Amino acid sequence: MPVSARFHELRDKVLAAVDFKFAEPVRLSFLTKVGGTVDPARPAVEIEAVLRVGEGKNTSVSGGNSMSWRSRIVADKAQLHIDRTTYTGPQPKQGDKVKALSRWGEPWFEVADVDDRSHTRLVLNLNEA
Repeated sequence: MPVSARFHELRDKVLAAVDFKFAEPVRLSFLTKVGGTVDPARPAVEIEAVLRVGEGKNTSVSGGNSMSWRSRIVADKAQLHIDRTTYTGPQPKQGDKVKALSRWGEPWFEVADVDDRSHTRLVLNLNEA
């Protein structure tokens, strides 16, 4: 049987303090791998978690700084950090969706991958949906 490390109580207090200041409401929508329809085995949940979205820098399609391209994209990294000690919902998977409920326009993000190796946070790496 695993024994808790001595720092777990302090870790949990720090996570709770960070979430109190920075967490925001989000909806996790769980989808099937085939067809991307709602997964009835994993109902959607609304939680509070820390959502970090990059600056949305404009980049030319060529990858350089050339202004001669007409096509430009706005792409940046986004992550959702979920406190493992309080989350009781289904395990998120690639292809699931996240909706930022308190942001203007309530933007959607798609889960690109899930980092579940941290003992503090479940980290969802996101793409704009």
